[in-house]
Amino acid sequence: MKQLSAATVRPLSNSQIITSVTSVVKELIENSLDAGATSIDVRLENYGFDKIEVQDNGEGIKAVDVPVMAIDSHEDLRNLATYGFQGEALGSICSVAEVLITTRTADDDFSTQYVLDDSGHILSQKPSHLGQGKTVTALKLFKNLPVRKQFYSTAKKCKDELKKIQALLTSYGILKHDVRIVFVHNKDTVRRCHLRTRKSFPELLG
Repeated sequence: MKQLSAATVRPLSNSQIITSVTSVVKELIENSLDAGATSIDVRLENYGFDKIEVQDNGEGIKAVDVPVMAIDSHEDLRNLATYGFQGEALGSICSVAEVLITTRTADDDFSTQYVLDDSGHILSQKPSHLGQGKTVTALKLFKNLPVRKQFYSTAKKCKDELKKIQALLTSYGILKHDVRIVFVHNKDTVRRCHLRTRKSFPELLG
C-alpha cells in the first residue's frame, strides 16, 4: 500500500462535495445569496461540462478577502448566518475545474478578474469591465475525474441534470421572493424567474 499524495487526496475529497453540475450551481447560487444578490444569471455550455457561469449583483468580494476567497476555512462554524463555510465551495470547485472569478464592490473603481489554481490560490489577475457583484466561471468540469464525467455519457442523463437544476432554482424561488434568476443553456433560456411575482416560465430544454 502507498499513501496518496496531497495533490490526489484534495480532488478526491472535494468530489464528495462537487458531485455534479447541480452541486456546482447550488454552491455558487448560495454564495450569491449570501452576498445579498437580487439578480442571478446562471449560464451553462454543454450541460455545464464546458462552462458553468454564475453572475450576480451582490456586494462583491472585498480586496482584503480576495487572497483567501477560495481557501477553505471553518470560521463560519461560529456564525451560521450564511449557507456555507467561507471559501469551501470555491475551493472545492477549483479542485475539479478551471476557475475564474470577476468581482467588484461598491468601493472599487473597476472590476478585477482572477484566475485560480486547483488549490484556490490566485495565478493571475487583470482589470475587467463588469459592474458591481461577482461572476464565477468554472471551465472543463471534472477534467481530472474522468470517471465522474463518464457518468454523464448519455443525453438522457445530461437532460435529467438540467431538470434537477431547474428544480433547484424553483426551490430557491420559493425561499427568496425578491431575487430574479435567469437560467440559460447553450444560449437558450431554460427558465426565467422573477420571484417578486412568484412566476416562472419554463422554456426550451436544449
